[in-house]
Amino acid sequence: MRNSHLVLNYLFLGCLTVLFFNDHFFKFQYTSWFTGKLSDIVGIILFPMLLTYLFPKLKQNSVFVAGLFFAFWKSPFSENFISIYNEVSPISIHRVVDYTDLLVFLFLPVPYFLIKNDTVLKQFSLKKIHAFAVLLPTLFVLMSTSQSRTYIYSPETGTLTFMDVQFEIKKTKADLLKEIQDQNLVLEKDTAYILESSRYEISRMGKFDQNAIKNGGDIFKIDNADLKETLVKEIENSSDYKIREIKIGDRTVRNLRFSIKPAFMAMNPKKNSQIVVHGVQIDKNLDENKVGDRLREIYKSVITSKFKNF
Repeated sequence: MRNSHLVLNYLFLGCLTVLFFNDHFFKFQYTSWFTGKLSDIVGIILFPMLLTYLFPKLKQNSVFVAGLFFAFWKSPFSENFISIYNEVSPISIHRVVDYTDLLVFLFLPVPYFLIKNDTVLKQFSLKKIHAFAVLLPTLFVLMSTSQSRTYIYSPETGTLTFMDVQFEIKKTKADLLKEIQDQNLVLEKDTAYILESSRYEISRMGKFDQNAIKNGGDIFKIDNADLKETLVKEIENSSDYKIREIKIGDRTVRNLRFSIKPAFMAMNPKKNSQIVVHGVQIDKNLDENKVGDRLREIYKSVITSKFKNF
């Protein structure tokens, strides 16, 4: 028999509310590490309770099943499943491969305790509502979570910044770079992205002069020679690149920015690479519908052909 307290308790409903607002508002208005992880935290709390409600026989193992599913979902092994699903479903799903997300396993004892202690759940559960009234909104929120916006478009510059476009290819970094250059494409380090990512390293090199606040002069002092040497090393060691122009479909886009990382979870990590596409420059002042059409074209082409067929 299903236990309605599993989905009618205030913790479950609170997590569901936070999940909805975080994925549809907070992530875009207050982009940060915290909002990026918040959905995973509340999701790992409510998911085992939902599983136990839907499948009562899983009560003893729902937390472990939820953990295994989350680990699979956050790994490159789910890539084929997502690709097949997106081919047949009108609602596409996306996710970011980020192994730091697995830290949310620290919150699994919370649902484990509640599932094992029904008397505790009864004390803070809604009494005069049917579980079915919560189940449908729950499924809606979980599905809408998967289709949250995956890009940011700046109409003034035409910059389209992707939020979760990453995939694996069966090539080493050296082989991929060589094949790109063999096609006479202009490949260079993405210095703007690299320097932006180096802000913390730069700030550690300098010193603040408190007296300069009152007396004038340079408040933040840094040795230019040391700064140049550090930045040159950062650029040389970085795996962030951009292609000045590349044809995607029947259009030519500019400044396709991407990173190449080792594919740690691959069957043969020494011969596989993970590509993370940061963004691309398209036409300026496009309306939202045209951005969506262009995004689908670029996303599909980059994922299915460009990098994999270099």
